[in-house]
Amino acid sequence: MKRFMIWLPVVLLLGVHWPSFPAWGRSGAEHDLTFRNDHETLERWQRMTPEEKQDLRERYRRWQSLPPEEKDDLRRKYERWRQMSAEEKATVRRNFERWRKISPEQRELLRERWQRWRELPPERREALRRRFQQLRELPPEKRQELREQFRQRLEGLSPEEKQRRRESLRERFNRLPPEERRDLREKFRERKQR
Repeated sequence: MKRFMIWLPVVLLLGVHWPSFPAWGRSGAEHDLTFRNDHETLERWQRMTPEEKQDLRERYRRWQSLPPEEKDDLRRKYERWRQMSAEEKATVRRNFERWRKISPEQRELLRERWQRWRELPPERREALRRRFQQLRELPPEKRQELREQFRQRLEGLSPEEKQRRRESLRERFNRLPPEERRDLREKFRERKQR
């Protein structure tokens, strides 16, 4: 994940310029398309500031120095990126911006949680996804009723037991995938605003 975040700009850059790489051995309409792409690429290059050009050169040098396995991995990720819908890409960009803004300690915590999620057996992850989806699909009144039932059960507990339950819930929440935790936080904020 960390490597992907570091190389995301390179992958995005390649995506912008990938179609314009020379297409040797082509002729006719394919050659015209390549020529047009090369021309557009040259125009983009000429519009770039010296800093942008230098940044592009550095990224290219880093790309050249990557081992073949990492290049292949990035190509696969780039291909997945190209196949994403505009909405999915917007979500990825928002998440990336959020990632850049959090502290290194929070990043490390997220990496650890992600690793724990990945270590869960596939059946367990799928069961958790299903349960969360079922909860998400409940009408707001039913979710509120479940919250009230939960609160009532908590009221009859000793302070130590309440603390243990809170920690257990926190731990379970932390084991959820980041997107599910984000969804829960957003729903909690909405409920709080009402």
